[in-house]
Amino acid sequence: MRKYFLLTAVALIAATTANATTDYAEVTAKATIEVAGTFSCSKINYGNIVVKQKNRAFSILAHDLSSDGGYADDLISITGANNAVSTCTATIPDSVGGYVELTNSNGDKIGVEYHGENTTNLYSFISIPAEVKAGEYEGSFTLTLTQE
Repeated sequence: MRKYFLLTAVALIAATTANATTDYAEVTAKATIEVAGTFSCSKINYGNIVVKQKNRAFSILAHDLSSDGGYADDLISITGANNAVSTCTATIPDSVGGYVELTNSNGDKIGVEYHGENTTNLYSFISIPAEVKAGEYEGSFTLTLTQE
């Protein structure tokens, strides 16, 4: 009986192997590499902004560093600012724009939006949140220009 069982098992294995198929695929990989040139832009510096305790949220425009959100009474002063406009060595089209968060050492965040205006200037405005925490806020972003 064991002899027939063994023969049956071997026959099943042989039959299974004989009916096996092999599949294959050809895979194509492609990459296009572009090497970017460089240009430079000056730092954006909003300087030292003093706000009242328990301030409401407001924005400060780069063009004139004045309060924009109707909450001028919560802004006490701005000193040491460089006009918050970054001057670049390339023309920044008006289609360029974005948002970056600035973070202080405690992890608190404030936002800066930026945009081009078909000049070498990159304009920005800073959003001061309600009840902003004191600290030095910093952040950076990569500005990419694609020329067609």
